[in-house]
Amino acid sequence: MNFKEIKKVLLWILVLNWLVAFTKIFIGFSTGTLSILTDGLHSLFDGVTNIVGIFGIKLAEKPADKDHPYGHRKYEAIASMVILFFLAITAYEVSKNIINRLLHSSIIDIDWFVFGVLAFCLVADYFVARYEYRKGQELKSVILKADSSHTKSHYITTGAVILGALLMKLGAPSMIDPIIAVFVVMFVFKLGYDIFKETTAVLSDKAFIEEERIKEIVEKICGSGSCHEIRTRGDENHIFMDLRIVFNEHMTLSEVHKICDQLEERIRAEIPEIKDITVHPEPGEEAAHDC
Repeated sequence: MNFKEIKKVLLWILVLNWLVAFTKIFIGFSTGTLSILTDGLHSLFDGVTNIVGIFGIKLAEKPADKDHPYGHRKYEAIASMVILFFLAITAYEVSKNIINRLLHSSIIDIDWFVFGVLAFCLVADYFVARYEYRKGQELKSVILKADSSHTKSHYITTGAVILGALLMKLGAPSMIDPIIAVFVVMFVFKLGYDIFKETTAVLSDKAFIEEERIKEIVEKICGSGSCHEIRTRGDENHIFMDLRIVFNEHMTLSEVHKICDQLEERIRAEIPEIKDITVHPEPGEEAAHDC
């Protein structure tokens, strides 16, 4: 994985996200529009997640050492959990503002210039998310793809804000503003759930490869029923796997070792996401003739 390139992408996304964020926040404060201010804080949070992501990648790129023989890649998932924490704080603060606006309504006046700026922000969000997701796919980065999903949320939130502002411009009551803001907060909570589900899968060592897929590969070399206790962990782009294979008890150590090498080579060729394989050989009279 090219960690240097991932950090470069995050830095560019940080600049673009904060450009959009401060534009929305300025408009939100100057017009008193809570939904625009809420969406601006959402965009500002995108920049915070970029910073957290940069630090997470900085830690994750460290090579394996004596204390971390499997490397430091889980720091990328830990960084995502930190992002989730800040996301919860943002949703809480915005919720308080919504309650205050519901209790103390006010008249909001928005000119057409605001709509033009919001439309620009919407287009910017689209291209930022598209670029970040493409780089996440190219670099096989969990945090880039997760962060791009966060930016994609603005397709709906900013669109909802524009809709609310337009309705108020056309004469709808100002109460529509906090209602739109509630919608934005609900979407933030949904985003938080998605981040939680993805990162806990990595941190809890969820299996990313089905056992049957591994058995099919092993059977091509060793025959059926020769492997068991297949375990995988890591993340979807960097998987550690170990398995037990029953070998004919009359085979020599050299023969067993040769077959293990063939198996590892075949598995990596068919599933390149598996980076590390440990084979535990076991003797057995009923093993297939090759193993």
